Parts: sequence; C-alpha cells; structure tokens
Amino acid sequence: MDNIFMFSGVISIVFLLFKFIEMRFIDKENKPLKFLIRDTLVVFVSVVSGNFLMEQIQPMNVVSSPAVFTDNPGF
Repeated sequence: MDNIFMFSGVISIVFLLFKFIEMRFIDKENKPLKFLIRDTLVVFVSVVSGNFLMEQIQPMNVVSSPAVFTDNPGF
C-alpha cells in the first residue's frame, strides 16, 4: 500500500473493534472510551513509525549498468 496513513487507520480500526468486542463479551467490564481511543492512537503511531523504520533500514534495490569504458579508445 502506498498510503501508510490509510493502512495504519485500517489496522487501528480493526484493533479498536477487537478491543471493544473483548471488553463487552469476554471481560464483561466497561472501560472508559478514553482508554480505548488512547490505545488505538498508540497502535496508529506504532504502525506509522514501524513502517518508517522499515523503509529506512530496507536496502535500496538499484539495478544499473556499470559506469566503465569497455570499448576501444577513439583517439
């Protein structure tokens, strides 16, 4: 995906849905929405920063011809 913010937003929304389902049906306790939003923002920032780091560490795959003279000299 080219747009990392869209990708991070989708991951954050999926995280929020799973966290909400866990809170309602598994834990059966009501946490304030403030904490869910905070955790979702942490996930969003983590995905954006993780992608940035991966792009910085990833080696560049540049394929080019060698810049050497391989023919007879013209003088």
